[in-house]
Amino acid sequence: MKCLRVLCLNGYLITDLPHSIEKLKHLRYLDLSRTRIQMLRESVCNLYNLQTMMLLGCHCLVELSSRMEKLINLRYLDIIGSGLKEMPSDTCMLKNLQSLSTFIVGQNGGLRLGALRELSGSLVISKLGNVVCDRDALEANMKDKKYLDELKFEWDYENTDLGGVVQNRRDILNSLQPHTNLKRLHIYSFSGLSFPDWVGDPSFFNLVDLGLQNCNNCSSLPPLGQLPSLKHLSILEMKGVKMVGSEFYGNASSSNTTKPSFPSLQTLRFEKMYNWEKWLCCGCRRGEFPRLQKLCINECPKLTGKLPKQLRSLKKLVIIRSELLVGSLRAPQIREWRMSNHGKFRLKRPACGFTNLQTSEIEISDISQWEEMPPRIQMLTIRECDSIEWVLEEGILQRSTCLLQHLRITSCRFSRPLHSVGLPTTLKSLDISKCTKLEFVLRALLRSHHPFLVFLFISGFGNCNSFSLSFSLSIFPRLNRLDISDFEGLEFLSISVSEGDPTSLNYLTIEDCPDLIYIELPALESARYGISRCRKLKLLARTHSSLQKLRLIDCPELLFQRDGLPSNLRELEISSCNQLTSQVDWGLQRLASLTKFTISAGCQDMESFPNESLLPSTLTSLCIRGLLNIKSLDSKGLQQLTSLTTLSIFNCPKFQSFGEEGLQHLTSLKNLEMTYLPVLESLREVGLQYLTSLKELSMSNCYHLQCLTKERLPNSLSCMTIGSCPLLEDGCQFEKGQDWEYIAHIPRIVIGGVLY
Repeated sequence: MKCLRVLCLNGYLITDLPHSIEKLKHLRYLDLSRTRIQMLRESVCNLYNLQTMMLLGCHCLVELSSRMEKLINLRYLDIIGSGLKEMPSDTCMLKNLQSLSTFIVGQNGGLRLGALRELSGSLVISKLGNVVCDRDALEANMKDKKYLDELKFEWDYENTDLGGVVQNRRDILNSLQPHTNLKRLHIYSFSGLSFPDWVGDPSFFNLVDLGLQNCNNCSSLPPLGQLPSLKHLSILEMKGVKMVGSEFYGNASSSNTTKPSFPSLQTLRFEKMYNWEKWLCCGCRRGEFPRLQKLCINECPKLTGKLPKQLRSLKKLVIIRSELLVGSLRAPQIREWRMSNHGKFRLKRPACGFTNLQTSEIEISDISQWEEMPPRIQMLTIRECDSIEWVLEEGILQRSTCLLQHLRITSCRFSRPLHSVGLPTTLKSLDISKCTKLEFVLRALLRSHHPFLVFLFISGFGNCNSFSLSFSLSIFPRLNRLDISDFEGLEFLSISVSEGDPTSLNYLTIEDCPDLIYIELPALESARYGISRCRKLKLLARTHSSLQKLRLIDCPELLFQRDGLPSNLRELEISSCNQLTSQVDWGLQRLASLTKFTISAGCQDMESFPNESLLPSTLTSLCIRGLLNIKSLDSKGLQQLTSLTTLSIFNCPKFQSFGEEGLQHLTSLKNLEMTYLPVLESLREVGLQYLTSLKELSMSNCYHLQCLTKERLPNSLSCMTIGSCPLLEDGCQFEKGQDWEYIAHIPRIVIGGVLY
């Protein structure tokens, strides 16, 4: 262990490291990413051979050690996404540091920009709002850092006001001018009124990727069209920009120049430009964007002007939620597009039609341009189309030679009942959602035969008149999953299957149908059913006893039939079904195949669980969650559960006892988890030492729990976790607590987030 060179605790729920970590003298790579560690112990700084330390995504980390200079061999430090507010003052003394993911500018006595050493690779400089004048920025000497490939400048999001301090923001950014070797540059939340001249200067001949985001006080964009090698440009959330014109193209916009603007640009993205109104095209003779392949305009609701008329290299076009767009675009090489809420803007039909489209996915509102489907399309979304009936009725989908596999129709309006529904034989998935008068299409859909459909998702929208649905699964012989949701007005639902009919259904979900009273389920031996938030559902019928998995959630009026649940049921979850008060009436003891049972919420009158002989001996997993009035487990009800391997009890605020005989009869138990049992005081009567198969024991948020055991815990135990149990944590302190001698042999112990 002392010769360990790599230690990875990525994602572990620990809040600290033990002092003993300093014994790992040979450690070279330490990964604490995404842990809950709050500060870095000084003992870590005794790892003199450490070369790489990963603290990526440590949101709780607010402080590094004050002895960081002792890490004399540290070369790489990643603190992206940490909770650090500033850098320790001795960071500048790390002589061998070559790559630093983020430099956080200090406030008051914190580390200033002048402490930045020569670095390579990528660097984020954040908290630039703490730089008070351009002289401080000049001390960073960014012009001479020729080994940096990627640079991100970040101000705080809220630091975008128009106060007097904003006037020097431009000078500060000007003083941070990087070396011209830079390849990627991103500027976030810059609050100056305009960008300095170096942003867009053609001397940055290596710059290929540029992003500007949330620079709200800038009313114009820098002359980015002059950058000779720029390939990817993203402009997001620039609320001060109302017009994009010649200033954007730079010198290339002159009518006398023979150079095109943006000569190398391949992708251009405008997003969340809420006040952008006009896009004026460049006047140069060679045009603009000669190599642009992808254009994305997303959430630009005031943009009324026309787009560039010709983009000869454009292959992908995305326009979303830009409702005032007008005009048209000619793009002869177009291969893929996604357009919704795009106003009156139209993509001009290429000379060869749309048959040459290479895209596998299209989203569109106006499908009237199509005489036939593009042959390579596999996924089609039709959104907010008011004349959708003809697409399903007139056979454009069936006549097509395309390989369409997924069709989604959303937020459309059906104005009349359909005569028929014609789907292509290649279609595997159909999703119809948020469409008004959906009953018009359902009746036609459910009387047609769809032999190749595998997935069917139907979601309602708004008020519907009272109606019923009844259909046989025989029309969907290959259907694997069926989801029905958000149907107001649906009162009766009957799904049947005749004996001998082929069917492949494995998953059936019915949820958020507020008026549904009656459901009849088909007899399918391997299917898994879920019924949720059907608050008027009173009766759940079935045509056969075969059923594998059933989830019943928030159906407060539901009552079981007299003969109870299907006898072959394997997994059952009941949640917030308040009418199911008498445990005897559930009939669970008859379920000889039941292996997993979860009960949660509801059951307001239940103080003890489970009643004697309630649960079958086949049960392997029992989860009790959110029973607000339960006080104890019933030992007699647990006696026959000799196959139980997992027991979980969550969020039971009055729970205080595991019964007179505890858990000693659960001889097969491997996992025991207790969470938020705030009045539970002791586990001594539980008989943990008798659980000779126990492997994992977890206790959290049990605030009054103080007694763990009277004897050594079983040798089978490999992991024990204690969190937010202050009294118990005291008793289990490393080598000091009264219970330490009973747990010291466990290979992995985590107490209060600290790994022992």
